[in-house]
Amino acid sequence: MNTSVNALIVAEIGKQVGWGHVARAHILKTLLSPYIAVTVKVVNREPWDSTILAEEFALKELVDADIAFLDGLSLKYESDRFIKAPSKISLSYISDVNDVVDLVVAPALNGMPTQSHFITDLSAMLCNNPCAGSVLDAERVLESKIVGVCMGGGDADGVAPEIVNAIERRGFEAFMYPTSSMQKVSLDAFLKRKLLGTEHQPFPYASMKHCHTVICQGGLSAVELALMGMPTVIRRREQFSDAYRFLHDHGCALPTNLNSISEIVNGVEKIIQDTVLWRGMSRAGSVLNARLSESFWLSLVNNIMRK
Repeated sequence: MNTSVNALIVAEIGKQVGWGHVARAHILKTLLSPYIAVTVKVVNREPWDSTILAEEFALKELVDADIAFLDGLSLKYESDRFIKAPSKISLSYISDVNDVVDLVVAPALNGMPTQSHFITDLSAMLCNNPCAGSVLDAERVLESKIVGVCMGGGDADGVAPEIVNAIERRGFEAFMYPTSSMQKVSLDAFLKRKLLGTEHQPFPYASMKHCHTVICQGGLSAVELALMGMPTVIRRREQFSDAYRFLHDHGCALPTNLNSISEIVNGVEKIIQDTVLWRGMSRAGSVLNARLSESFWLSLVNNIMRK
């Protein structure tokens, strides 16, 4: 790989956007930076708490790059104004830049209608691969009646407490991630971990491996939980109703009706009451894990530069 190649990664973040785009930017930088020069910039839809972070990482002036990766929902304005690159790649399947970039890498669209410049191969899943210590012990977990709740760092719709209450009313024990003490982790602290290279928790969901089943709402967490063999029930947000359908199709997760908390808990009860279903969902996650290929990203950059 030519070390003179300069790649720019732009990630959007905010309460309605979620934090997963920055998390993926961190992963992609980790994969590429041993081989090419990588710059990360952030489009923050919330106020910057740290002027130091804002000064270094906010996308506010023109950046030249050989390749630009755009990971967010609404980045067309910033792309047109601040990014100069002969090759632009979108990493978000519903991004407003999808019609103007060269490629859209969107494995979440696997099995759904795509355009000719879409790559949906599941080997392109960009996420943290569970470490050996994160893999579930099936016999131990099956004895548990603890239900995890993971609505992402931002919990965009603020539904986690209501889901926890619904679980407990059904007689189950709830484990919320982040836990109440971890909720104090601010957006600023998250950005410092991901942007300044101080991340010490590359696979955070290992702390949920004692749960029987986890409720999540799509996003990076849904994929990573599946990869560790955790059956999930996915809450379907309005704009993401068909997102991550490949997790359903591969048997790793159960879909639920939009915003129906009672339906979500019904899904949990179905999994808890059916050991065969649980085992099948857990195995499906291991099979999906085998599809990941970190070399995909290096090959993609190499192919683009050759052209």
